[in-house]
Amino acid sequence: MKIAAYVNSRGNPVSLYEPGALRLYEAENLPPAPPSWRLVREIPFAVDRTMGLPAVKAAVHALGAQLEDCRSLVSGEVRGMIYTVFQEELGFTTWKSTGPLVQQLDSVQAREKEQAAQKRFDLISLAGKPMPTPLLIGDPREGSFWIDLKEALEHPSGPTSRQILIPFLEKIPFRKLEIVCDHLPKWLAWELERLDMSAESDLVDVTGNGLRVTVYPRNTPEGRARKVGLLGAGPALCLPCPREKRRRAADLQDITDL
Repeated sequence: MKIAAYVNSRGNPVSLYEPGALRLYEAENLPPAPPSWRLVREIPFAVDRTMGLPAVKAAVHALGAQLEDCRSLVSGEVRGMIYTVFQEELGFTTWKSTGPLVQQLDSVQAREKEQAAQKRFDLISLAGKPMPTPLLIGDPREGSFWIDLKEALEHPSGPTSRQILIPFLEKIPFRKLEIVCDHLPKWLAWELERLDMSAESDLVDVTGNGLRVTVYPRNTPEGRARKVGLLGAGPALCLPCPREKRRRAADLQDITDL
């Protein structure tokens, strides 16, 4: 785990509006051993409250580019234009802390683990904005992902179900994706056909207020063993894929022209 901490010359967390430097730390020990923090790099940083939004954004984005895959920031404040850019555009979680730095890093690590256990989706940066995406569950080698689509759609970035799921389905290698939702996206069956994926769904509980859709690539043993069977698929979802209809129409026209 990596945590960035903005500190003054005495090494104490301070506001990003004060003179200081950003230190990037990485935890070296794995649980259950107590964390030991290694300083990866120290980055000078200076802005003030008189700077305009374009200048602040440029400075923060340049800083974020040096923080690798870190998405946690500890400082003496969490409000202001700088923090808004960190949170809303770079997807950082910001923590207000005072006191000895190592204790603050330990505390943030513990709280981040608690939050991770309750996460409903993950976040990526898409076109400079945070975008919900499915969350990796368990051993990465198993390729199992999960997302609460209803919760993800309520993210402040205002995403659509297509923006959340299509980039993942097209680009991320996985063996199983579980989607919890209150209804099926109308486009889902068509896109699964286009991407050569199989899926099945079942009710989340006996109230019938939600669905669990599990998607499998057809080139996996799990995908080959299953057929598409989506509960809640209305008449529109039972129609052929629009792309397939256009292709068949074009093929028929070619035959007619012969």
